[in-house]
Amino acid sequence: MMHIIYDWPLGVPILLILLLSLSATELGYRYGRAQRASESERDILGTIRTGTLGLVALLLGFSFAITSNRFNDRSRLVMDEANAIGTCYLRAGLVAEPARSQMRDALRRYVDLRLQSYERGLDAQEFTRTVNGMQTALDDLWAGVAAAVQADRQQALTVALVPAANDVIDLSATRLWLRGFHMPPAVVVLLALCIVICGAMIGHALGEAGQGRHLGLSLGFNLLIVMVAFVVLDFDRPRRGLIRVDQTPLVQVRESMRSS
Repeated sequence: MMHIIYDWPLGVPILLILLLSLSATELGYRYGRAQRASESERDILGTIRTGTLGLVALLLGFSFAITSNRFNDRSRLVMDEANAIGTCYLRAGLVAEPARSQMRDALRRYVDLRLQSYERGLDAQEFTRTVNGMQTALDDLWAGVAAAVQADRQQALTVALVPAANDVIDLSATRLWLRGFHMPPAVVVLLALCIVICGAMIGHALGEAGQGRHLGLSLGFNLLIVMVAFVVLDFDRPRRGLIRVDQTPLVQVRESMRSS
């Protein structure tokens, strides 16, 4: 059930976290105004606040590192997949007909469907259709490889052709796996909870000081933390957010295959 948060538009969890954090700041401020602490208690509360802020910063830093590295993995995978497809397409030109046309047609269909799956991936039915079509294209590709190897049993051809086709198939499976590999929802909930608690502690500190709410300071602090959380979640949602994986290498491969 918790995975439903990955079906929401990115603005929904971010706005929810911001509103909860601002509400917690206001509640913390009121509690701090009502419960004035002594000097000794303030030292203890300051230590607790410092530790909590450090924990939130640590959690945000780890989350940012994990999701940004995963985004880099997805970007690198696009380049690796484009290189594998281009290599397989070129090596398919070494075999005789009809295997040559079968392999090259399968690769062209695969790339077209691969780009469609990225563009229309938010539609579950459309994504299922493109995935099934890609699998059919890969099956046709392997059938063409098998036919070429059986027709011409040269060792050099087998060594050149089979690994290239295997790379295309393996990278396709890796991409499908990475598509559903997100930061665990429990970590997202923990991150949101830490941000809200942090907002409450900032509000408590302002209320305890008794110098007014300092709306600009509290709002700026909450916005800063939520903006970092936004980037973390955006990295983790390559199709829903503002930060998208560049598909240019695959587009260029498709154009080169159409022109040859």
